[in-house]
Amino acid sequence: MPTPTWSTGQLTAYGVAGLVTCALVGYFAWTVPDAVQRGREGVRRTREAPCQVLRPTAQNPVLGRLPQPAPDFALKTHDGQDVKLSSLRGRVVLVNFWATWCPTCAVEEPSLEHLAESMKGQPFSLLAVSVDENWDLVRDHFPKGSAMTVLLDKERKAPQAYGTEKFPESFLIDRDGQVRYFIVSERQLWHSQEVKSCIQALIDE
Repeated sequence: MPTPTWSTGQLTAYGVAGLVTCALVGYFAWTVPDAVQRGREGVRRTREAPCQVLRPTAQNPVLGRLPQPAPDFALKTHDGQDVKLSSLRGRVVLVNFWATWCPTCAVEEPSLEHLAESMKGQPFSLLAVSVDENWDLVRDHFPKGSAMTVLLDKERKAPQAYGTEKFPESFLIDRDGQVRYFIVSERQLWHSQEVKSCIQALIDE
């Protein structure tokens, strides 16, 4: 059987076709993962869009531009139980820094209570970290108890680690321990459906 012969033109055509094929394969190998990532990012932003009702601040004076790892802390409840933030990995956590003497804190507190009550049974924790001088002040503030996990940090080390000097300020932390949202001052919409949808989106990630 005779060996096929190829003209210079045919060889050039096949070479060009091969180069084009390689280029297309390389292009798709490069762009498809990027497109998938953009798609996932778009889905995430859509699911978390309800959180914008809280008007979060993107930049924190200590943590920088969010998201950032949440500084760990360990504090006690009124009955002496230890609560360590890092032990709550796998749960969405809302950390609220407040004080009994803070009038703005009092404004948002009922909304936070409603949120904590409505999210019972979900992988969600609401840590209300007081910077008061002693537990007596905090206990008097909650004569009937609280649905929130109330902690005391009279030395204010935890809020300092988060760059908080004025109260209230809140930090919404995802299940991987990343601070996703920084909320300054009072918000009376904590128990709104929009915020619950945002928290649920973080839970479902």
